[in-house]
Amino acid sequence: MEIRKLVLSTLGVVALVGLSGCAHYRARPLRPLRAAQGTQEQTISLDYEVFNAYDCKRYLDRNTLAQGYQPIQITFVNNTDHHFIVSPQGFSFGCASSREVANTVHTNTVGRAVGYGVAGLFIWPFIIPAIVDGLGSSRANEELDADFAHKTLRGQTVKPYGTANGIVFVGCDEFDGDFDMTVTDSANNENYVLGSATPMVKI
Repeated sequence: MEIRKLVLSTLGVVALVGLSGCAHYRARPLRPLRAAQGTQEQTISLDYEVFNAYDCKRYLDRNTLAQGYQPIQITFVNNTDHHFIVSPQGFSFGCASSREVANTVHTNTVGRAVGYGVAGLFIWPFIIPAIVDGLGSSRANEELDADFAHKTLRGQTVKPYGTANGIVFVGCDEFDGDFDMTVTDSANNENYVLGSATPMVKI
């Protein structure tokens, strides 16, 4: 009888963890922005989307705005026969690294595990969800780190008729909707400025 009660108790605790929800990370892939393409003219162009809280949750599964970081999705289109260098350092605002931002929205693995662990000192079946939830939280943070890094715009050379797409993060108190992005022609080191006011430049 005692064993049966213990089993039922353990199953109940595990079910409680399932209902309350273990830590997880579920974010959707970035959608393509509608930067100018297909024109016969030799142009470079910029399209961007300033994320709101809904966008953050949808594409990052975390509200980085609440932690003071504004995500902006950037799409650069090179509709020329030139090679262009793009970089997060080319913006008129300072960009935060994906790791810096990810660290602010990590699930508190220790805190979650300790919460169940304390209960486990008195009712030992609670040790099980402490372990399960701790592992789930750690895995969610790893997935978050990898996805943030993958989605962040990196320094790169965009080949002729190619594109670059990704997110940049800027401190909310530093972001101005009127911003510029400087790209460089790798052949002659000539700089071109794109931005909210000049989204396309003829080459």
